[in-house]
Amino acid sequence: LPPGSLAWSFAAAKQAGGDAWTAERGRMTPGDGEARLQPDTSRRVILVSPPGLPEAVRAAEEFVVGMTGDAGLQRVRIQARRDARGGWITIADGKGTALRATPAGIAVKRTVGARDQPIERLRVELSFRTTNPRGLISIAAVPGP
Repeated sequence: LPPGSLAWSFAAAKQAGGDAWTAERGRMTPGDGEARLQPDTSRRVILVSPPGLPEAVRAAEEFVVGMTGDAGLQRVRIQARRDARGGWITIADGKGTALRATPAGIAVKRTVGARDQPIERLRVELSFRTTNPRGLISIAAVPGP
């Protein structure tokens, strides 16, 4: 990942208390070296970040999801919430050729839009080809050049 990137690693068996991401849909089980994702019957997992994200997230131009092996990702949608009472706003959404393979994982570009508001939380929706369990290594917010 380039300098200035903000990454959350799921390689530790347990995340530190306030750093815990949660599964809103599907299941996420901490493991050794990765978190195991179990998609629901509609082949989706939705993860929600901890609150109080650093300012660096606001400057992100793309997001990278690091998975083990052939993840079978079909779509990655990133949503943001400006405060605890606000609704979710889609800030990145990619499928097919809009998903780009990088050494760090599958990247999706941020959509055009305002970058002057804080981001309190992220919501990461992952859609897969099947309901097979997968390994999640990291999620990263990558700044622009």
